[in-house]
Amino acid sequence: MENSERLLEESVQPEEIQRYRIVFEKAREAKQLTDQNKFSFAYCLVRSTAKADVRYGLQLLKELYDSTRNDDAKRDYLFYLAVGNARLNEYEAAIKFLDAILHVQPGNHQAKNLKDEITQRMNREGYVGMGIAVGAGALLLGGLTAAAMVLLKK
Repeated sequence: MENSERLLEESVQPEEIQRYRIVFEKAREAKQLTDQNKFSFAYCLVRSTAKADVRYGLQLLKELYDSTRNDDAKRDYLFYLAVGNARLNEYEAAIKFLDAILHVQPGNHQAKNLKDEITQRMNREGYVGMGIAVGAGALLLGGLTAAAMVLLKK
């Protein structure tokens, strides 16, 4: 589980992203863009702290997934689509990609461990979110009760 948590927490420095961006752009301009160039850049982007970078990385991974027939490559693209979505807190989408891997490869420990980590995060954040909603509801109810009491005293 530790590796899955680290995978979701690690980030790439902006300088490294820029180096990969330059390689990617030059290859694209020269019409020599390979799937490996594109994947390397996308992999870098999904580990960025900037949400726009992560989204662009997801777009590139989707393009790669749609354009290949290689099952191993598809599995890798699905896995990193899950990582990127999880980093954006889009957990349902992440789990959907991991379930696609596990449907074909039920014994894939990397996908299972990442799914377990994401499920734990959903549970932790769900309880926090529910607690905030309950607290806000209690404040609202308390405020309405106080307002009603003031009106009744008049």
